[in-house]
Amino acid sequence: MNDKETQQGAEWGICLVRWGLLLYIILDVLLNPAHHDLLIRLAVFVAAFGIYNLAVTFLLTFRTDFAFLPTLTFIVDVVALLALIFLSGGLDSPFYFFPVLVILVGTHRFGSRLGLAAALAFVLSSGFYALQGWAGAARAELLFRMIMQMGLYLLTAAAGAVLGPQLAGRSDGRQGAEGQRLPDNIRVIYEMASSLSATLNYQRVLDAILDISRLGFDELGTRVGQSVGLVFLYDDNRCLYPASYRNLSTAGDEKRRIDANAGIVAEAIHSAGAVLGASPADDPELSAFRSLETCRSMLCVPLRAGFETYGAVLFASSRPGVYTEQHGELLGIFCNQATIALQNATLYQSLRAERDKIVDKEEEARHKLARDLHDGPTQDVAAIAMRLNFARLLVERDPTRARAELERLEDLAHRTVKEIRSMLFTLRPIILETEGLIAAVQQYAENIREDDGLNVVVDAEHYDDCLDIEVQGVVFAIMEEAINNARKHAQASRISVRLAVQGDLFVGQVSDNGIGFDVRAVESSYGTRGSLGMINLKERAELVGGSVSIESTPGQGTRITLLIPLPEQLP
Repeated sequence: MNDKETQQGAEWGICLVRWGLLLYIILDVLLNPAHHDLLIRLAVFVAAFGIYNLAVTFLLTFRTDFAFLPTLTFIVDVVALLALIFLSGGLDSPFYFFPVLVILVGTHRFGSRLGLAAALAFVLSSGFYALQGWAGAARAELLFRMIMQMGLYLLTAAAGAVLGPQLAGRSDGRQGAEGQRLPDNIRVIYEMASSLSATLNYQRVLDAILDISRLGFDELGTRVGQSVGLVFLYDDNRCLYPASYRNLSTAGDEKRRIDANAGIVAEAIHSAGAVLGASPADDPELSAFRSLETCRSMLCVPLRAGFETYGAVLFASSRPGVYTEQHGELLGIFCNQATIALQNATLYQSLRAERDKIVDKEEEARHKLARDLHDGPTQDVAAIAMRLNFARLLVERDPTRARAELERLEDLAHRTVKEIRSMLFTLRPIILETEGLIAAVQQYAENIREDDGLNVVVDAEHYDDCLDIEVQGVVFAIMEEAINNARKHAQASRISVRLAVQGDLFVGQVSDNGIGFDVRAVESSYGTRGSLGMINLKERAELVGGSVSIESTPGQGTRITLLIPLPEQLP
């Protein structure tokens, strides 16, 4: 408990004591017949003092921060009790012991000097009343009352001066103990917050937000009672859904969505800070959650990093008014740590996904190379070996036929060498690194013309070599695969390749006049096929921020278009 809360608690206690004194005055006047003659005067005092204490009660209820309130109420209390003693008979007042409470309060809250000053005020008033009645006959009784009351006030001030430092020492000791515990609490909270970043598992981070926040609330010394915890994250439709939760008692609540357009969640997101609330049943969006119907207070903090909001964290308790600004600050600390952990977990998962894609691409490239080697050079080399053996036999029996066979073997060997060179060129086109994309595509087209006799036309008139070398490598791989697919499957007599720049986009296009195919039918059958050609094209394009579109109709050829945004040019 801080100094402000301690001071407010003391004011509440004194305020209740005033109400108790007023009740005592009323009962004394009504039940004691000897005091009926004081009814009118005391009624005026009770009304005035009641209005004054009612105003103090109002200020305390609405937590008005008046630094001068303790001093003001102390002065008013002293004056009011002096007036009460005056109105109720001076030395004969039945309320002569009331000042004891004011003197003790002054000594404890403001020190022994102010307490002694208050005691002297009541001592002087007793002396004044004694002087007024000294002309009467009962001087001994008057003197006794004066000495008794003066002694009471002075002894109270002395007792307050002696006990006050001891009470203050105990209070300081408690504050010192709290101060001693504060570093421990900070250390524990720091350790709990740090543990959020100790995992790169996305779901574990979400679960840890709720569990660690609840432990942090316990560290504040406040028992929040039975509570519900929710971590809301945005889905693809920009709706918030419960990505993690605790104590959702009603089935189906975990599947609900909210738009965050109104209510405490929307307020927390828009204000970028902690928001305290009352019953979730009155919230326009959270009222749909049946598990929150019994809750009477709630706290919401956004999951935010910089200007980007990921969602929000909500706690709701069955106890009313249990959450404070301290809970909001603590949950804000955890949410900041959790947002960083979420970013790390998301980045880690993205890196793993990219790594898996790279591994899959490498694996696919190895399988493709193995198939191409098996279907091409391996078969040719096997054929060369068999025909060499046949030629060796012919040399002794029919030298003329042996010469012809060797000439055919030479042609087969030349074709095999060209095919192997074409494979090596596809795997790593050195010309791409030395002369650029246009030269590499033209060289590949020339290789196909020489190997297959297929007419491949390259149009690069509107391309100005504006792509980075890494992007050129991806573009060449896409062009090569699209051309190779057309060569193998399209039964085309002509393949057109176009490289161009249109506005802020690079355009690469491969079209053929082949048999075409049904794009939708082929895409829908990928689950049962071993080849994923079109998917590979699209995934490769996504690596450089581009996209691939495939247009084809049976009997009308195929056109594959690659679009890649160009990098912004520095001024």
